[in-house]
Order: sequence, then structure tokens, then C-alpha cells
Amino acid sequence: MLAATLAVVLSPLAEPPVANRVGLAPEENFAPLNTDHSFGAPVDDVNIFTGLRQIDSWTAGGSAIVHRNFVRLTSERQGQKGWLMNRPVFRLPEWSLMMELRASGSNPYLFGDGLAIWLTDRSEVIEGPVFGREDYWRGLGIFFDTFQNIDHQHHHKHPYIYAMVNDGKMHYVPDAEVPQDAAQQALPGAKANSGCSFDFRYHEEREDVSVLNHTRVHVTYRDKTLKLRLQQTSPQLHDQWTDCFEVKDVVLPAEGYFAITSATGDLVDNHDIVQFSVRSLEGVDDPNGDYDRWEHSVRLAHEAKSSDYELRPQEVMQRDYARVVRAQASALRSLTADVEQLKQQLEFRMAAMQVATEVTRENMDDKSDEVANIASAFERTERAASALEEHSSRHLLDITKKLEAVSGSSGWRLPFFFLFLLITALGGIGYNRYRKIMKSHLL
Repeated sequence: MLAATLAVVLSPLAEPPVANRVGLAPEENFAPLNTDHSFGAPVDDVNIFTGLRQIDSWTAGGSAIVHRNFVRLTSERQGQKGWLMNRPVFRLPEWSLMMELRASGSNPYLFGDGLAIWLTDRSEVIEGPVFGREDYWRGLGIFFDTFQNIDHQHHHKHPYIYAMVNDGKMHYVPDAEVPQDAAQQALPGAKANSGCSFDFRYHEEREDVSVLNHTRVHVTYRDKTLKLRLQQTSPQLHDQWTDCFEVKDVVLPAEGYFAITSATGDLVDNHDIVQFSVRSLEGVDDPNGDYDRWEHSVRLAHEAKSSDYELRPQEVMQRDYARVVRAQASALRSLTADVEQLKQQLEFRMAAMQVATEVTRENMDDKSDEVANIASAFERTERAASALEEHSSRHLLDITKKLEAVSGSSGWRLPFFFLFLLITALGGIGYNRYRKIMKSHLL
């Protein structure tokens, strides 16, 4: 009887399915992720030759730096161009794209230039003037423009987001709406509903700045229609989507390559990419609903990572301990989330400190070179002055001796004559030395 009772008490109960335990859907009813064209944190792959982090199927170039939790395309430094290029060819006729970006900086008013998503027929990125990439591209460009160009007419606020398709023959004019040769230029807002104003940029003194607050961009393409909507990930604005544009009759290359580029000019900003996810829309009736189900599944999967800390009631020998164990598991989950956020915050700050250190070191090196040049010039001047003084003294002594020798045998006029010659000689010697010194300084 006792053995039977112990067997009943110690025998493990059948575990409930994962869906019932953490709230996951029993089956995935959304389009799967295309891993060849996607990436996200954490990035743990390290190049064995360079020692730098790298993303599978993607190439980083220019000023882009791959960190564990984000990719920084450009930092707060002038004249930077950074890019990520997806190496596998993209052939999906209908697709959904989600990108999380973070544009931030220390200045609340002056910032630029922006970043762009590309789907073109080029398998490489050539640096150029269009958000860090070459002009006259063939394919799609989606631009996130933070710089208000006062040299061109426009009727919208910045930051401004817009889409453009180029056949490789049109020249890009930044933020121009009504140029004289519009037929020969790829223009922002050239088609109806092809752009919108959206404040996706944070400055670091705002109260809501956090490494967890990003801008989520959702792009869909099907039936030759390109749509884009945006969402902030901050708790106050979560789940609030803003429709940006819907462009019809958009023809894209049958085979293309994704890329993300960014650039800074005289004005600067941090441009970070946190996540880039591509999925097929073939067989999907509602792209937005499909995305919501996928995003919900991702969130639940993230929450499930900490579920191992939680002990189920049947694993607790006494029922009175269940409440305590659950409370401890909740505390562990909260602590784990705080630690992960702290790690991301430190990585974000360290990246900014690294750039500031490099800029300070470059400035110090420039100042050191200037001080060395000044010291060298001063030393040359001192040597020239000493040589001039020595040469003048020696010539003066020789002339004085000659004057004394002559004055003993000549009349009273001869001393004055030699005095005049002495003054003339000294003037000529000084003038010649002055010309040589000036010539050496010019060289």
C-alpha cells in the first residue's frame, strides 16, 4: 500500500503541450522566415581572420560595424558611408519585409543624412551620393531621409520616407519635387502616395530613449503594389501602426539583391539596423494579419526562453511551495530581461565611446603634428639668428682691424671714409642674410 502511494506521488505527470504552457499557437499559420535574406540579434559568428563579427549571407562595408545586437552603418562622424549587402539572389515574386532601425544622435535639431533599403539588379554596392550608394540604379530604393535640404523646394516635414523605382537612366535629385527636367530625374514623391513624414529619429536627451525603442518598418509587395507602414516599439506606442504609402504599378527586377546603406555629411547621426526579416507572401490572403501572427509567435518564442526557470506545480513536492516558486521564476525572468537590456545599453554606449575616442585621438594627432612643425620652425629660426649674429660679428671685427691699420698712416678724412664703408658693408651683409632666411622659410 505504501509503495503504491509513493508511486502515485513520485510518478511524473504528463507534461502539457508547449502551446498550453506558454501560450503559443498549436501550429504555425503564417509564412515562414526566409533565412537567406534575413538576420537579427544576437550575432555570434566571428570571422576567424579579422576577429570581427559577421552575418551569414551578408557583407558589411564602408563604415558599417557588426555588433552583437545591432549593425551600426554610420556613427556620429562626418562624411561616413556604410552598407550591408545580401549575397544570395532574391527571386520571390510576392514578399513581406520587416526592418527594425534606430536613428539617434546627441543633437536634437541638426542631423542627417539618412538610410535606404535597396532591391536592385546589382550584386555589389558601389559608394555614391544616394544615401551612400551610386546613382542611376536599376530597381527599388526606399529612403529614410532625415536631412532637410534647403537648396530644393519641398512641401513636407522631415524625417521623410519615400519609395522610388529607377530604370538606370534617371538621375537622383535629393528631395526635389518640381525641377525643370522632371522627366529625366528620379524624384521623391513622383507618384501619388509614395511618401510620408514620420519622426523615427531619437535624440539622446529625450526621456523615451532606450536601446529597446526602435522603429519597425513593414513593407509588402504583391500584385505590383508596394505598401509601407511604420510602428514605434516603445511601450506607449506599441501596436500602433502608421500607414505611410501605397504605390501601384511598381515593376521590380525578376532577380535582385537586397542592400541597406546609410550616409552622413556635414550633419551626423547613428544609423543602426536591429533586425531584417523577409518572408514570402505566396498563398497569403492578408499580409498584415500574417505579419501580426508571425510577430506574435516570435514574441512568445522569446518569452519561452525564460520558461525553463519556472517549475510546474507537479514538480513541487508540497503544494505550499508553488506560489513561492512561481514568484521566484517571475523575478528571474524580470532579472534576465533587465540584464539583457543592460548588455544592449552598454554595447550601444561603448560603440559611441569608441567613435568619440577615435575622433579625439585623430584631433590630438593633428595638434601634435602642428606643435612639432612650430617647434621645428622655431629651432630653424634660432639657428639662422645665431649664424647671422656670428657672421656679422666676424665681419665687423675684420673691418675694424683694417680701419685701425689704415687710420695710423692716413689723414683725418680717411677714418670717416672707412666708417662709411663699414656701415655700407654691414647693411649689405644684413640684407643678404635676411634674403637667405626668408627663402629658407618659404621652402
